[in-house]
Amino acid sequence: MKIKLFYYYRWDATTLEDFEKEINDFMATVEVVDVKYSEATNNTEAITGVMVLYK
Repeated sequence: MKIKLFYYYRWDATTLEDFEKEINDFMATVEVVDVKYSEATNNTEAITGVMVLYK
């Protein structure tokens, strides 16, 4: 099994929709075993992380 990590920084130019599309496009090409989501905040910043476990 392998993992693929995705990060979304709220202050980055990437939109949330682009972030979701990147993950969905990747998941459409592999056999997904599990997906984990986390979010960390600090003052006005937020980082979203997604880990996709796949075969």
